[in-house]
Amino acid sequence: MLRTTSDVMELRRWAEARGGRPCRDPASGRLEIAFPGDPCAIDVGWDELEPAFMWARSVFVYDDAPGARRSFIGATDEAHAFLVGEARPDAHV
Repeated sequence: MLRTTSDVMELRRWAEARGGRPCRDPASGRLEIAFPGDPCAIDVGWDELEPAFMWARSVFVYDDAPGARRSFIGATDEAHAFLVGEARPDAHV
């Protein structure tokens, strides 16, 4: 089931439980979560992701099913598009 949150600590707990780490896409600048085996062009660390997430008033969309890795970080309107299946091309799915 997809869920949304603006709580950065919830984002971190979810990602770390699945081996995820914060990354930045060099082309779009978008923050995302990379998992083991996923390419990560720019590792950013939690100390960069957390304040950037809060400053931009981002939301995190994630699948809370055991083992699920589907997620999205972005603005509210982009998150809504992701939820209704109109994910941006640079969204991490």
